[in-house]
Amino acid sequence: MKSLERMGGRITLLAVMGALWACDIPTATPKLEQEWILPMSGTSVEVGEFLPDDVDLTEDSSAFTLRMDPIFFEETLGDLCAACLALDGLTVPKPAFAGDFHESVSLPDDVESAQVQEGRVSVEARNGFGFDPLRPPGGERGSVILTLRDGGPGGPVLDEVVIDGEDTSFGPGTSISRELEYSGSIGSSLSVTVSVDSPAGGPEPGNWVPIRINDEIEVSVTPEVLEAESAEISMGGMVFGLGVTDLDVGDMGEDMVERIKAGSFELEIVNPWSMGAILTLTIDGPTMDAPVVLIVPIPATPTSAVEVEFSQAELQSFLGEPNVIMSGQGTVDQDAGVVTLAPGQTMIIDARLDLVILIG
Repeated sequence: MKSLERMGGRITLLAVMGALWACDIPTATPKLEQEWILPMSGTSVEVGEFLPDDVDLTEDSSAFTLRMDPIFFEETLGDLCAACLALDGLTVPKPAFAGDFHESVSLPDDVESAQVQEGRVSVEARNGFGFDPLRPPGGERGSVILTLRDGGPGGPVLDEVVIDGEDTSFGPGTSISRELEYSGSIGSSLSVTVSVDSPAGGPEPGNWVPIRINDEIEVSVTPEVLEAESAEISMGGMVFGLGVTDLDVGDMGEDMVERIKAGSFELEIVNPWSMGAILTLTIDGPTMDAPVVLIVPIPATPTSAVEVEFSQAELQSFLGEPNVIMSGQGTVDQDAGVVTLAPGQTMIIDARLDLVILIG
């Protein structure tokens, strides 16, 4: 939160003395009301206050960074190779098979989608079979395809890598790894599919392989980079901080404070997200008997002006007191729904104190 520059006050005369009629002579000192308009230190609420866990700004605040946990999944030989089920435990000519399996990694909670400017995931597969599915003994060359999609396994392809047995082996107990890159609009999850196309091995006894249907290919997917230029985030009920503002009202004299009749906060709000919220503001100081708590509704509009009235007792409890501060927090309306956030956005709240003072 930033403090905005405090400006000097200006006084507007609201009521003037009545005219003297003929020879009527006033018998009492006339009462005047003056309106004092005092610009106060305002606040600004940066977009970072609204980011959920695992979403941050880059060091230069030009993009969001989204952190996603790695995922691990596997597939058994029996699930990939139907012909292998009857051969479990035998050493035989390797049957041909083709199949795929997949898993999804989710964006952080409350992030519904993002406009990605740079994304990368690392995929590593470990071969737990008793043979090389890409180079079966005495057979043709096979392939493994790693596919990154937006959403589930049927979603749009973001990137794809083909690992060809012609130039890559995948022997028992070994691993292969590749990086998949992407950009553009994505939804709330990414899906990685591993497709295996393994040809038959040679029929000669020297080319036979052990078949164990519970052997697995194990896969790990590690999101390494996800920088987004914007993100759609579910905002309903989110709580955000307003920080602390020094109200600087200690130089008002006791005589003047006693003459205060009424007053209000006048707030001018620039709200780039057009989402409604409720602010809870607390005015407190070391010599005040009790804090003053204000509840301020913020309309769901780009700009708004909100007036918050004080009672006379509330005003007199903090005006003229030393080291008075205002702190608080806001709660986004439950029905705010999904809001698009972008780096650099700021909610600005300019404040002024409007006082009515008795003179005379």
